[in-house]
Amino acid sequence: MNDYVLLPCPADDRLLVLGMRWHTILGSRLDLRARQKARQAKASHYAHAENSEAVGVVRLHRADRGEAGKIHSAALAFAAEHRQGIVALRASLPDGRVWVVAAQAGKVLTQSDRIYPTDGDARMALDDLAERYGDGLTVLSFEDDDPPGQSLAAMLGESAQRHLLRPAGWALPSVPRPLAVAVLGCLAAFLLRGLWDWYQGVRSDPPPVPQRVDPQAAWSEVYSQFERRTRVHAGKDWTALLSGLAELPVDVGGWRLSSAQCKRAVAADWSCLARYGRAHRLATNASFLAARPSGWHENWQPMDAVVAEFAIAGGGRALDLAKLKSLAQHENEIITSLQQLLPVLSSATLGDATPVRLEAPRDELGQPIPAMGGGPLILERALTLEGPLRSLFLTPDTLSDQIEWRSVSLTVDEAAEPSLNRSRLMAGLSGVLYAHE
Repeated sequence: MNDYVLLPCPADDRLLVLGMRWHTILGSRLDLRARQKARQAKASHYAHAENSEAVGVVRLHRADRGEAGKIHSAALAFAAEHRQGIVALRASLPDGRVWVVAAQAGKVLTQSDRIYPTDGDARMALDDLAERYGDGLTVLSFEDDDPPGQSLAAMLGESAQRHLLRPAGWALPSVPRPLAVAVLGCLAAFLLRGLWDWYQGVRSDPPPVPQRVDPQAAWSEVYSQFERRTRVHAGKDWTALLSGLAELPVDVGGWRLSSAQCKRAVAADWSCLARYGRAHRLATNASFLAARPSGWHENWQPMDAVVAEFAIAGGGRALDLAKLKSLAQHENEIITSLQQLLPVLSSATLGDATPVRLEAPRDELGQPIPAMGGGPLILERALTLEGPLRSLFLTPDTLSDQIEWRSVSLTVDEAAEPSLNRSRLMAGLSGVLYAHE
């Protein structure tokens, strides 16, 4: 249970813990069951999201327990950022090890949040997840940060109390009765002395009155933070992204392109992977390296395939709630424009509109502040478009400033028979569409 890693957040004194052990809990009062599970596992601390059926446990070293008040679960933060579908993350750590975490519908999967000694071990774990979940699994990748932990820390956001580790508590061991009586007597004496000192302090120095928190200003800051961390795209942004994939070389030193995938990184750019297979009998690793574009990094697998890693400029801008269209406008304008595109697509899926989950601010006593009447109700729905790469260039501009694209994929099928909605270059766009009520 102690095989964990603590990473500092570059911008403040918070710490991220990687490598917790996750368990499934069932029944009512999940908060109580989460703590009971942590005690059963002999953990010192645990992480649990409200109403979640997953709890992560860890036994911190004594030297780390003094920092427990600022340690946050990286897996819980990742799951909160990916509440739709099944998403996994491979992140290289400064010491050369690799962290793998996966979440399904915002819940950390029990077989993830593991630290592997080599990248090969991590990729085997991802392969196991792919076999279990098939095409429904989306894999993200973070490489070494400078400073370390910057990309992972960005998942926490500016307010992340829900990701903070909680103490599991402790129980008295079985001891002889006389010794237990003596220990309890000493504790009672210390407690009485502490109460007396506290009483004397109260009489002499009354505690300061907490400064009142303005509910309207607190909720306004919550919406401002959501706008800053949500990045929406315009037509020129996804056109540039698709062009980056369309310009990938099909043949690199005798190696043929088979697929590519880009994920929106925590930063503004897109993190991309392109898979090439050894197609010519005289092709070698050296011939690939001599012909491949600059700025690529390769992972060989091991004799006849290579995965090239590269980045594409992300584009996009922070969400502006004032520019969001209503759900009724979406149904009339955006959905209509998407329906007009259906004949040249192989598939298109649009999820139900659900309210965006925002963490309520706290008042001066640390209690959640109820939502203010008249505040905006922000809705989100998943959108996926699949079809020939040429067709996705026709994605309508009505989506501009309403959509946050999160992933794009490309598949090369040399045997495909071209048609209106089929080609040898098939692509997919996946993201979240925002609206107000």
